[in-house]
Amino acid sequence: MRKVCLFITLIFWAVCSQSFADVGYYSPGGISDIFSKRVDMATINAIKGLEHIRRQFEIANKDGLKINLDLGPVITKSRPIDQINMIYTGADGVQKTKIFSPAIDNKIRAFKSDKDIRSLLTKYLLSIKEYKDSLYSVFLVDEPYLNGVSKEELERVGRIVRGVLDDLDFKDTKIGVLFAGAMFNSDFAKRSEEASFSYTEKIDDNYKVRNAKILTLPEAQREQAKRELEIWVDKIKRGRLTTYDASGNMFTGGGIPYGYDIVAFDFYTSTFLFDGTYEDAISWLTHRTAIPQCEGFHRLKASKFRTALSFFQDGPLSAADEVRDNDRNILDKLYDCRIGATTMLLKEEISRLDGLKPEIMLVSESSSNGFLEFSSDGVVENSQPEMLVRKRVAEEVDRAIRFYRNHKSDITHLLFFTFHDAFDDAINLKIGGIASMPEIQVIISGASNRNNRK
Repeated sequence: MRKVCLFITLIFWAVCSQSFADVGYYSPGGISDIFSKRVDMATINAIKGLEHIRRQFEIANKDGLKINLDLGPVITKSRPIDQINMIYTGADGVQKTKIFSPAIDNKIRAFKSDKDIRSLLTKYLLSIKEYKDSLYSVFLVDEPYLNGVSKEELERVGRIVRGVLDDLDFKDTKIGVLFAGAMFNSDFAKRSEEASFSYTEKIDDNYKVRNAKILTLPEAQREQAKRELEIWVDKIKRGRLTTYDASGNMFTGGGIPYGYDIVAFDFYTSTFLFDGTYEDAISWLTHRTAIPQCEGFHRLKASKFRTALSFFQDGPLSAADEVRDNDRNILDKLYDCRIGATTMLLKEEISRLDGLKPEIMLVSESSSNGFLEFSSDGVVENSQPEMLVRKRVAEEVDRAIRFYRNHKSDITHLLFFTFHDAFDDAINLKIGGIASMPEIQVIISGASNRNNRK
């Protein structure tokens, strides 16, 4: 009964609250007719071809939805392997070479040729020109600094894109950039890369230890040990975090690129809990910003943080209310610290733009990725308590809306990632998006402008 009341309370609060600004979804696969009339904005990827994008804009135009078009999948490519740095710095300060080669389809990005960018952008814009009022902005590359694209390169390509937009009479269309965490801050970026070195070194050291142990085994045991090592290597090649390839290739110079009208950031709970890049992020943010919301997070590592949450434990699931309350209180504080400190740092960077003031967009989590049941070592449990997971997602959505309401003078847009359900091959598990959680759709729709204009 207590859980049902919580959902009713959240839904009632969201529907009855004041409008603050644009609310919607970061929905890479496209628009859904479930939300196209119920929220203000959606970000979609230009990955399924011109005809698909045109259909998306037909729907948006009909339903009064604004679109942010992510051009990254079209105008960027994986950086060629021979251009990816393989050197990183170990904990002992010695430079080392990675053992594993980068993935061919790695996330380290490079822009296509200027000619290709102009040609591709022109084709997409002409295909939607009759619906150009529905195009709010274009984004050029996802999480650029984390994925190796420099500020100077963003500015250079931004000028090209601005020229094409103006030439084709899309003068009102904005250009946006989406950062991972506080990567726009040079010190944060450097700390993140240092953490990625540690992640890379652990993988390489593990391989070296396993390989060396084989040589000490009796001949009869070596073949089995070699097969086990091959299985481990295959898992590493297929399932390792993109952090391994990114280490040594991030842009750590910081700064907001000139020519961009929207500066967005994401900093998901799931990313904080699992990505080694952010192992020391909360500790650093606490020290750097000293905001009250971060009190008590000094010298706290993400791996240690997980041990305080009930859904990162071995053994049977605890149903006690006090356990759930403890999880919620911890995650409340984590959200307010993480997002509050990042917003503060972003405002500092924006203040250096000679009077320019781009809009700020917060992309927050609405998938179940970080709220499933895990073993103490972070492995997803086979059996999942669906209603409890959905409750955790609802609480995270509520945190975002509450934070947005309290910072409406700073943040212009709030988008939720993701709407559609997905299947994560790496963990062989369905990841629930908002599409499978209608009660949470109500919360998000209730916070949008269009549901608060009456």
